[in-house]
Amino acid sequence: MVEMIFLLSLIVFFFSLIFLFIGIRSKSLRYRKNFFPNVSVISWGWKDGNVIERKIKNFLSLDYPGKYEVIIIDNASQDETKRICEKYARKKQIKYYRTPREYDRKAFGLDEAIKKVAKFEILAMTDPDGVCEKDWLTKIVQPFRDEKVGAVIGLTHCGNFYENFFTKLRAVEDEWIYVISPLGTIFHKDVHFICGANYAVRREALKSVGYHGKKTLGEDFELAIKLYNKDWDVKVTDANVWQEEVSNLRAYIRQRLRWQNSTLEIFKFYLQEIFSIIKKRPIGFLLASLSYMISIFSLLSLVFIILGLLFSLKSLILGIISFFFLNLAFVPSMIRFKRKHLLLYVPFFLAVDSFFIIYCQLLLRYLKLRKKKIEWRSLYEGYYHKGSKIILK
Repeated sequence: MVEMIFLLSLIVFFFSLIFLFIGIRSKSLRYRKNFFPNVSVISWGWKDGNVIERKIKNFLSLDYPGKYEVIIIDNASQDETKRICEKYARKKQIKYYRTPREYDRKAFGLDEAIKKVAKFEILAMTDPDGVCEKDWLTKIVQPFRDEKVGAVIGLTHCGNFYENFFTKLRAVEDEWIYVISPLGTIFHKDVHFICGANYAVRREALKSVGYHGKKTLGEDFELAIKLYNKDWDVKVTDANVWQEEVSNLRAYIRQRLRWQNSTLEIFKFYLQEIFSIIKKRPIGFLLASLSYMISIFSLLSLVFIILGLLFSLKSLILGIISFFFLNLAFVPSMIRFKRKHLLLYVPFFLAVDSFFIIYCQLLLRYLKLRKKKIEWRSLYEGYYHKGSKIILK
Protein backbone atom coordinates (compact mmCIF):
# COMPACT_ATOMS: atom_id res chain seq x y z
CA MET A 1 0.00 0.00 0.00
CA VAL A 2 2.84 2.40 0.87
CA GLU A 3 4.46 1.72 -2.50
CA MET A 4 1.18 2.41 -4.31
CA ILE A 5 0.66 5.71 -2.44
CA PHE A 6 4.21 6.75 -3.31
CA LEU A 7 3.76 5.83 -6.99
CA LEU A 8 0.52 7.81 -7.27
CA SER A 9 2.04 10.81 -5.47
CA LEU A 10 4.96 10.63 -7.91
CA ILE A 11 2.50 10.82 -10.85
CA VAL A 12 0.83 13.90 -9.33
CA PHE A 13 4.27 15.44 -8.82
CA PHE A 14 5.08 14.83 -12.50
CA PHE A 15 1.91 16.61 -13.63
CA SER A 16 2.59 19.50 -11.25
CA LEU A 17 5.85 20.02 -13.16
CA ILE A 18 3.86 20.23 -16.41
CA PHE A 19 1.58 22.88 -14.93
CA LEU A 20 4.61 24.78 -13.66
CA PHE A 21 6.17 24.59 -17.13
CA ILE A 22 2.98 26.05 -18.67
CA GLY A 23 2.91 28.87 -16.13
CA ILE A 24 6.55 29.81 -16.60
CA ARG A 25 6.25 29.62 -20.39
CA SER A 26 3.15 31.82 -20.55
CA LYS A 27 4.03 35.15 -22.18
CA SER A 28 2.14 37.77 -24.16
CA LEU A 29 1.90 37.02 -27.85
CA ARG A 30 1.77 40.11 -30.02
CA TYR A 31 1.14 40.40 -33.75
CA ARG A 32 2.00 43.29 -36.03
CA LYS A 33 -1.10 45.47 -36.38
CA ASN A 34 -1.21 45.98 -40.11
CA PHE A 35 -4.09 43.76 -41.23
CA PHE A 36 -7.58 45.28 -41.13
CA PRO A 37 -10.22 43.16 -42.90
CA ASN A 38 -13.92 44.00 -42.82
CA VAL A 39 -15.50 42.39 -39.75
CA SER A 40 -18.96 41.51 -38.49
CA VAL A 41 -18.87 42.04 -34.71
CA ILE A 42 -21.54 39.92 -33.04
CA SER A 43 -23.05 39.33 -29.61
CA TRP A 44 -25.77 36.76 -28.85
CA GLY A 45 -27.95 37.57 -25.88
CA TRP A 46 -30.80 36.01 -23.92
CA LYS A 47 -32.46 37.80 -21.01
CA ASP A 48 -29.69 40.41 -21.14
CA GLY A 49 -31.67 43.63 -20.98
CA ASN A 50 -29.62 44.81 -18.01
CA VAL A 51 -26.28 44.62 -19.88
CA ILE A 52 -27.10 44.88 -23.59
CA GLU A 53 -26.82 48.68 -23.86
CA ARG A 54 -23.38 48.60 -22.27
CA LYS A 55 -22.41 45.94 -24.82
CA ILE A 56 -23.67 48.01 -27.76
CA LYS A 57 -21.83 51.13 -26.59
CA ASN A 58 -18.68 49.07 -26.06
CA PHE A 59 -18.84 47.68 -29.60
CA LEU A 60 -19.50 51.12 -31.09
CA SER A 61 -16.51 52.61 -29.28
CA LEU A 62 -13.93 50.13 -30.64
CA ASP A 63 -10.83 51.69 -32.14
CA TYR A 64 -10.53 49.88 -35.48
CA PRO A 65 -8.96 51.33 -38.65
CA GLY A 66 -10.96 49.02 -40.91
CA LYS A 67 -14.69 48.67 -41.51
CA TYR A 68 -16.93 46.76 -39.12
CA GLU A 69 -20.63 46.24 -38.49
CA VAL A 70 -22.28 45.55 -35.12
CA ILE A 71 -24.87 42.78 -34.90
CA ILE A 72 -26.89 42.03 -31.77
CA ILE A 73 -28.74 38.71 -31.74
CA ASP A 74 -31.68 38.47 -29.35
CA ASN A 75 -32.89 34.98 -28.47
CA ALA A 76 -36.54 36.16 -28.30
CA SER A 77 -35.98 37.72 -24.86
CA GLN A 78 -39.07 38.95 -23.04
CA ASP A 79 -37.30 41.77 -21.20
CA GLU A 80 -36.19 45.23 -22.37
CA THR A 81 -33.60 43.85 -24.83
CA LYS A 82 -35.83 44.42 -27.88
CA ARG A 83 -36.66 48.03 -26.97
CA ILE A 84 -33.01 48.94 -26.36
CA CYS A 85 -31.71 47.26 -29.52
CA GLU A 86 -34.39 48.75 -31.74
CA LYS A 87 -33.42 52.22 -30.51
CA TYR A 88 -29.89 51.75 -31.88
CA ALA A 89 -31.10 49.87 -34.98
CA ARG A 90 -33.37 52.80 -35.98
CA LYS A 91 -30.29 55.03 -35.95
CA LYS A 92 -28.55 52.41 -38.14
CA GLN A 93 -25.78 52.08 -35.56
CA ILE A 94 -26.34 48.33 -35.23
CA LYS A 95 -28.11 45.46 -36.95
CA TYR A 96 -30.66 43.79 -34.68
CA TYR A 97 -31.70 40.18 -35.29
CA ARG A 98 -34.44 38.71 -33.12
CA THR A 99 -34.96 34.95 -33.42
CA PRO A 100 -38.44 33.76 -34.41
CA ARG A 101 -38.67 31.83 -31.16
CA GLU A 102 -36.65 31.20 -28.02
CA TYR A 103 -34.09 28.49 -28.77
CA ASP A 104 -32.73 26.19 -26.07
CA ARG A 105 -29.15 26.78 -27.19
CA LYS A 106 -26.98 29.51 -28.64
CA ALA A 107 -25.94 27.96 -31.96
CA PHE A 108 -29.32 28.17 -33.73
CA GLY A 109 -29.81 31.92 -33.43
CA LEU A 110 -26.12 32.61 -33.92
CA ASP A 111 -25.97 30.75 -37.23
CA GLU A 112 -29.28 32.21 -38.41
CA ALA A 113 -27.98 35.75 -37.96
CA ILE A 114 -24.63 34.94 -39.57
CA LYS A 115 -26.40 33.59 -42.68
CA LYS A 116 -29.10 36.25 -42.91
CA VAL A 117 -27.56 39.45 -41.53
CA ALA A 118 -23.75 39.35 -41.29
CA LYS A 119 -22.05 40.39 -44.52
CA PHE A 120 -18.32 40.16 -43.83
CA GLU A 121 -15.84 37.28 -43.97
CA ILE A 122 -14.43 37.62 -40.45
CA LEU A 123 -16.95 37.14 -37.62
CA ALA A 124 -15.82 38.35 -34.17
CA MET A 125 -17.89 37.48 -31.12
CA THR A 126 -18.18 38.19 -27.41
CA ASP A 127 -20.93 37.62 -24.86
CA PRO A 128 -23.24 40.53 -23.95
CA ASP A 129 -21.76 40.89 -20.47
CA GLY A 130 -18.21 41.22 -21.81
CA VAL A 131 -16.39 44.54 -22.12
CA CYS A 132 -13.71 44.68 -24.85
CA GLU A 133 -10.58 46.79 -24.68
CA LYS A 134 -10.48 49.54 -27.29
CA ASP A 135 -8.15 47.69 -29.69
CA TRP A 136 -9.72 44.24 -29.13
CA LEU A 137 -10.91 44.00 -32.72
CA THR A 138 -7.56 45.14 -34.15
CA LYS A 139 -5.79 42.44 -32.15
CA ILE A 140 -8.16 39.53 -32.74
CA VAL A 141 -8.10 39.76 -36.54
CA GLN A 142 -4.30 39.81 -37.01
CA PRO A 143 -3.75 36.00 -37.13
CA PHE A 144 -6.25 35.72 -40.01
CA ARG A 145 -3.57 36.98 -42.41
CA ASP A 146 -2.57 33.29 -42.41
CA GLU A 147 -5.15 31.60 -44.63
CA LYS A 148 -4.85 28.34 -42.65
CA VAL A 149 -6.28 30.03 -39.54
CA GLY A 150 -9.95 29.21 -39.11
CA ALA A 151 -10.51 30.78 -35.70
CA VAL A 152 -8.77 32.99 -33.16
CA ILE A 153 -9.32 33.14 -29.40
CA GLY A 154 -8.57 36.17 -27.25
CA LEU A 155 -7.77 36.48 -23.55
CA THR A 156 -10.75 36.57 -21.18
CA HIS A 157 -10.62 38.00 -17.67
CA CYS A 158 -13.05 38.35 -14.78
CA GLY A 159 -14.28 41.95 -14.57
CA ASN A 160 -16.28 41.64 -11.34
CA PHE A 161 -13.45 40.10 -9.30
CA TYR A 162 -13.93 42.81 -6.66
CA GLU A 163 -17.42 41.68 -5.57
CA ASN A 164 -16.66 38.95 -3.04
CA PHE A 165 -14.41 36.04 -2.18
CA PHE A 166 -16.21 33.75 -4.63
CA THR A 167 -15.66 36.07 -7.63
CA LYS A 168 -11.99 36.33 -6.72
CA LEU A 169 -11.75 32.55 -7.02
CA ARG A 170 -13.48 32.76 -10.39
CA ALA A 171 -11.01 35.46 -11.44
CA VAL A 172 -8.10 33.13 -10.62
CA GLU A 173 -9.77 30.37 -12.64
CA ASP A 174 -10.29 32.68 -15.63
CA GLU A 175 -6.65 33.74 -15.60
CA TRP A 176 -5.52 30.12 -15.64
CA ILE A 177 -8.03 28.76 -18.20
CA TYR A 178 -8.33 31.71 -20.56
CA VAL A 179 -4.96 33.47 -20.27
CA ILE A 180 -2.08 31.52 -18.73
CA SER A 181 -2.81 28.12 -20.30
CA PRO A 182 -3.48 29.30 -23.89
CA LEU A 183 -0.37 31.49 -23.86
CA GLY A 184 1.72 28.79 -22.19
CA THR A 185 0.82 26.03 -24.66
CA ILE A 186 1.61 27.74 -27.95
CA PHE A 187 3.87 25.56 -30.09
CA HIS A 188 3.79 23.58 -33.34
CA LYS A 189 0.62 21.43 -33.52
CA ASP A 190 -0.92 22.98 -30.42
CA VAL A 191 -4.63 22.70 -29.57
CA HIS A 192 -6.81 25.52 -28.25
CA PHE A 193 -10.44 25.16 -27.28
CA ILE A 194 -12.63 28.09 -28.26
CA CYS A 195 -14.18 30.24 -25.53
CA GLY A 196 -17.54 31.62 -26.69
CA ALA A 197 -16.96 34.80 -24.71
CA ASN A 198 -14.07 35.98 -26.88
CA TYR A 199 -13.31 34.58 -30.33
CA ALA A 200 -13.40 35.22 -34.06
CA VAL A 201 -13.96 32.78 -36.90
CA ARG A 202 -13.44 32.90 -40.64
CA ARG A 203 -16.76 32.49 -42.50
CA GLU A 204 -15.19 30.07 -44.99
CA ALA A 205 -13.99 27.87 -42.12
CA LEU A 206 -17.34 28.06 -40.37
CA LYS A 207 -19.20 27.02 -43.53
CA SER A 208 -16.75 24.18 -44.17
CA VAL A 209 -17.70 22.51 -40.86
CA GLY A 210 -21.45 23.07 -41.17
CA TYR A 211 -21.48 26.15 -38.90
CA HIS A 212 -21.58 25.94 -35.09
CA GLY A 213 -22.26 22.59 -33.46
CA LYS A 214 -25.82 22.05 -32.27
CA LYS A 215 -25.55 18.65 -30.61
CA THR A 216 -24.71 20.08 -27.18
CA LEU A 217 -25.00 23.34 -25.24
CA GLY A 218 -21.27 23.89 -25.80
CA GLU A 219 -21.24 25.19 -29.37
CA ASP A 220 -17.80 26.77 -28.88
CA PHE A 221 -16.18 23.48 -27.82
CA GLU A 222 -17.92 21.70 -30.71
CA LEU A 223 -16.68 24.30 -33.17
CA ALA A 224 -13.05 23.80 -32.12
CA ILE A 225 -13.33 20.02 -32.53
CA LYS A 226 -14.86 20.39 -35.99
CA LEU A 227 -12.32 22.97 -37.16
CA TYR A 228 -9.34 20.85 -36.18
CA ASN A 229 -10.86 17.88 -38.01
CA LYS A 230 -11.03 19.96 -41.18
CA ASP A 231 -7.36 20.90 -40.67
CA TRP A 232 -8.02 24.53 -39.77
CA ASP A 233 -5.75 26.13 -37.16
CA VAL A 234 -7.01 27.89 -34.03
CA LYS A 235 -4.66 30.64 -32.85
CA VAL A 236 -4.34 32.79 -29.73
CA THR A 237 -3.78 36.53 -29.53
CA ASP A 238 -3.75 39.18 -26.81
CA ALA A 239 -7.25 40.56 -27.55
CA ASN A 240 -8.64 41.22 -24.08
CA VAL A 241 -12.24 40.99 -22.86
CA TRP A 242 -13.43 41.38 -19.28
CA GLN A 243 -16.57 39.39 -18.47
CA GLU A 244 -18.94 39.03 -15.54
CA GLU A 245 -18.36 35.82 -13.61
CA VAL A 246 -20.92 34.07 -11.43
CA SER A 247 -20.94 35.62 -7.97
CA ASN A 248 -22.48 32.89 -5.79
CA LEU A 249 -22.57 29.12 -5.49
CA ARG A 250 -26.13 28.77 -6.80
CA ALA A 251 -25.30 30.53 -10.08
CA TYR A 252 -22.04 28.57 -10.30
CA ILE A 253 -23.88 25.24 -10.00
CA ARG A 254 -26.38 26.19 -12.71
CA GLN A 255 -23.56 27.26 -15.01
CA ARG A 256 -21.28 24.29 -14.36
CA LEU A 257 -24.01 21.69 -14.73
CA ARG A 258 -24.48 22.96 -18.27
CA TRP A 259 -20.72 23.03 -18.93
CA GLN A 260 -20.02 19.58 -17.50
CA ASN A 261 -22.99 18.05 -19.28
CA SER A 262 -21.85 19.62 -22.57
CA THR A 263 -18.38 18.13 -22.11
CA LEU A 264 -19.80 14.65 -21.53
CA GLU A 265 -22.05 14.97 -24.58
CA ILE A 266 -19.14 16.17 -26.74
CA PHE A 267 -17.24 12.98 -25.92
CA LYS A 268 -20.42 11.06 -26.73
CA PHE A 269 -21.05 12.71 -30.11
CA TYR A 270 -17.49 13.53 -31.23
CA LEU A 271 -15.39 10.66 -29.91
CA GLN A 272 -14.07 9.69 -33.34
CA GLU A 273 -13.19 13.31 -34.13
CA ILE A 274 -11.43 13.68 -30.77
CA PHE A 275 -9.35 10.57 -31.44
CA SER A 276 -8.44 12.06 -34.81
CA ILE A 277 -7.16 15.24 -33.12
CA ILE A 278 -5.22 13.19 -30.54
CA LYS A 279 -3.60 11.21 -33.36
CA LYS A 280 -2.53 14.39 -35.18
CA ARG A 281 -1.74 16.58 -32.15
CA PRO A 282 -1.23 14.32 -29.08
CA ILE A 283 0.81 16.72 -26.95
CA GLY A 284 -1.34 19.69 -27.91
CA PHE A 285 -4.57 17.91 -26.95
CA LEU A 286 -3.08 16.65 -23.68
CA LEU A 287 -1.93 20.11 -22.61
CA ALA A 288 -5.21 21.76 -23.64
CA SER A 289 -7.21 19.18 -21.67
CA LEU A 290 -4.91 19.39 -18.64
CA SER A 291 -5.50 23.13 -18.28
CA TYR A 292 -9.02 22.42 -17.02
CA MET A 293 -7.80 19.95 -14.41
CA ILE A 294 -5.37 21.95 -12.30
CA SER A 295 -7.67 22.12 -9.25
CA ILE A 296 -8.21 18.34 -9.39
CA PHE A 297 -4.46 17.71 -9.31
CA SER A 298 -4.25 20.22 -6.48
CA LEU A 299 -6.80 18.20 -4.50
CA LEU A 300 -4.79 15.04 -5.16
CA SER A 301 -1.63 16.71 -3.88
CA LEU A 302 -3.46 17.61 -0.65
CA VAL A 303 -4.75 14.04 -0.36
CA PHE A 304 -1.21 12.70 -0.62
CA ILE A 305 -0.06 15.15 2.04
CA ILE A 306 -2.63 13.62 4.40
CA LEU A 307 -1.80 10.06 3.35
CA GLY A 308 1.88 10.86 3.69
CA LEU A 309 1.37 11.95 7.28
CA LEU A 310 -0.18 8.56 7.96
CA PHE A 311 1.88 6.19 5.83
CA SER A 312 4.83 7.62 3.91
CA LEU A 313 7.27 10.47 4.45
CA LYS A 314 8.21 10.42 0.74
CA SER A 315 4.57 10.85 -0.29
CA LEU A 316 4.21 13.69 2.22
CA ILE A 317 7.19 15.51 0.73
CA LEU A 318 6.01 14.93 -2.85
CA GLY A 319 2.51 16.16 -1.94
CA ILE A 320 3.87 19.36 -0.39
CA ILE A 321 6.18 20.03 -3.34
CA SER A 322 3.37 19.32 -5.84
CA PHE A 323 0.99 21.77 -4.11
CA PHE A 324 3.78 24.38 -3.97
CA PHE A 325 4.56 23.95 -7.69
CA LEU A 326 0.88 24.26 -8.61
CA ASN A 327 0.71 27.57 -6.74
CA LEU A 328 4.01 28.68 -8.24
CA ALA A 329 2.64 28.04 -11.75
CA PHE A 330 0.47 31.17 -11.41
CA VAL A 331 3.15 33.53 -10.11
CA PRO A 332 5.30 34.48 -13.16
CA SER A 333 2.35 35.19 -15.47
CA MET A 334 0.22 36.88 -12.80
CA ILE A 335 3.09 39.30 -12.23
CA ARG A 336 3.86 39.60 -15.95
CA PHE A 337 0.20 40.31 -16.82
CA LYS A 338 -0.29 42.71 -13.88
CA ARG A 339 -2.68 40.47 -11.94
CA LYS A 340 -0.73 40.52 -8.66
CA HIS A 341 -3.91 41.46 -6.79
CA LEU A 342 -5.15 37.88 -7.38
CA LEU A 343 -2.08 35.98 -6.14
CA LEU A 344 -3.34 35.87 -2.55
CA TYR A 345 -6.38 33.87 -3.68
CA VAL A 346 -4.53 31.23 -5.71
CA PRO A 347 -4.01 28.80 -2.75
CA PHE A 348 -7.70 29.10 -1.82
CA PHE A 349 -8.74 28.41 -5.42
CA LEU A 350 -6.48 25.36 -5.59
CA ALA A 351 -7.63 24.08 -2.20
CA VAL A 352 -11.42 24.38 -2.56
CA ASP A 353 -12.43 24.65 -6.22
CA SER A 354 -12.12 20.92 -6.87
CA PHE A 355 -14.85 20.31 -4.28
CA PHE A 356 -17.21 22.53 -6.28
CA ILE A 357 -16.33 20.58 -9.43
CA ILE A 358 -16.87 17.21 -7.77
CA TYR A 359 -20.16 18.33 -6.22
CA CYS A 360 -21.46 19.47 -9.63
CA GLN A 361 -20.38 16.19 -11.21
CA LEU A 362 -22.17 14.15 -8.53
CA LEU A 363 -25.26 16.34 -8.86
CA LEU A 364 -25.17 15.91 -12.63
CA ARG A 365 -25.03 12.13 -12.23
CA TYR A 366 -28.00 12.28 -9.86
CA LEU A 367 -30.03 14.42 -12.26
CA LYS A 368 -29.19 12.04 -15.09
CA LEU A 369 -30.47 9.12 -13.04
CA ARG A 370 -33.66 11.07 -12.40
CA LYS A 371 -33.82 11.74 -16.18
CA LYS A 372 -33.79 15.50 -15.65
CA LYS A 373 -32.93 17.61 -18.68
CA ILE A 374 -29.97 19.96 -18.35
CA GLU A 375 -31.09 23.28 -19.81
CA TRP A 376 -29.71 26.77 -20.37
CA ARG A 377 -31.24 28.52 -17.37
CA SER A 378 -31.23 32.04 -15.99
CA LEU A 379 -28.46 32.54 -13.45
CA TYR A 380 -30.24 35.40 -11.70
CA GLU A 381 -33.89 36.30 -11.27
CA GLY A 382 -35.26 37.61 -14.54
CA TYR A 383 -31.85 38.00 -16.22
CA TYR A 384 -29.07 35.70 -17.30
CA HIS A 385 -26.35 38.04 -16.03
CA LYS A 386 -26.36 39.97 -12.78
CA GLY A 387 -25.29 43.21 -14.48
CA SER A 388 -22.28 43.91 -12.26
CA LYS A 389 -19.94 46.76 -12.96
CA ILE A 390 -16.96 45.57 -15.03
CA ILE A 391 -13.48 46.75 -14.03
CA LEU A 392 -10.73 46.33 -16.63
CA LYS A 393 -7.91 45.34 -14.32
